[in-house]
Amino acid sequence: MIGSYSGSLYIIAGEASGDKLGSCVLDNLKEVEASGVGGPLMEARGFHSLFDIREIAVGGILETIHCITRIKMLIRKTVEDIIRRKPRAVLTIDSPEFCFRVTKQVRAAAPEIKLIHLVAPSVWAWRPKRGKAIAEVYDHMMTLFDFEPQYFTKYGLRTTFVGHPAVEEFCGSSDSKESILLLMPGSRVQEIKAHLPIFLEAARGIEADRVVIPTTGSMRQLVKSMVPDDHIEVISDEVEKRELYRNAKLAVVASGTATLHLALSSCPMVVCYRMSPLSYMILKPLVNVKFISLVNLILDVEVVPELIQSACTPASIIDAAGNINNACQSVSFQEIKSRLLPNDISPSRMIATTVEQYLV
Repeated sequence: MIGSYSGSLYIIAGEASGDKLGSCVLDNLKEVEASGVGGPLMEARGFHSLFDIREIAVGGILETIHCITRIKMLIRKTVEDIIRRKPRAVLTIDSPEFCFRVTKQVRAAAPEIKLIHLVAPSVWAWRPKRGKAIAEVYDHMMTLFDFEPQYFTKYGLRTTFVGHPAVEEFCGSSDSKESILLLMPGSRVQEIKAHLPIFLEAARGIEADRVVIPTTGSMRQLVKSMVPDDHIEVISDEVEKRELYRNAKLAVVASGTATLHLALSSCPMVVCYRMSPLSYMILKPLVNVKFISLVNLILDVEVVPELIQSACTPASIIDAAGNINNACQSVSFQEIKSRLLPNDISPSRMIATTVEQYLV
């Protein structure tokens, strides 16, 4: 614990990456009274979630439309729970489409409740006007990357670059890589269904002694049901994952936070992403970035190959895997850590200190 608190905290963490960050908050604010929405990592710390976060872990426009009625019901349920509990502050983590709808209603109904958000939405990539709308609702924004605060401070929103907690957990590489191929299709149901069959087919053409699929505990059964080969391992243990990242010779990974975990562990990778054709058709003209992977975005150069949409095929993955420049990736990955630390202060401590000021 950092200090003493006179008010409770409501946390909303809507998917696996948010659950991980939420668990860091709980670890550093051990004596705070916390409630809200979270996943298995937060629940392992005694947190009781209002509902299963898989219900809102939806990706893509078309996929969200199919679930809109249920999501609206969960938004209403969450807002009602917040108003009933009257916390001192609400901390929303990632999942902007869900979180921002909740906090907008909370701001209107209970303006005395402080609103904080962790993980800035990608306003630098698309829909830049969201920065102004967010500033009108929130009291504080915490960003994971050093280039993001400017997109919110210009609208008067108090913003702190806190760094990325992944640097505290994933670090360094083993001296000699083992013949291990990692298949990492994503943390959402739609991502797994879109990527895993392609990754499994590609794995047949990539030489490796072991093929392992690291996943989350909540997605383990889905992944296992899609894996026909008993020789392909499915693991969800966090400690085992970290060891695999350090030792594996290659990862085929869906674009997302996992690419940072791999880079910090110096694991060579091929980055892929597929969504429904309609979602891609709608989103592509709106996105204003050269790359989709966080590694390439941070370094502003294509260090890891990116295979997007129709380019994401078993044959193209096999080809990209065979042409990876391991030495180039390894050197570039060294820079990632320095870009994710604010003045060498622990990101988890930075996050906790920022939240704490709204609880005393």
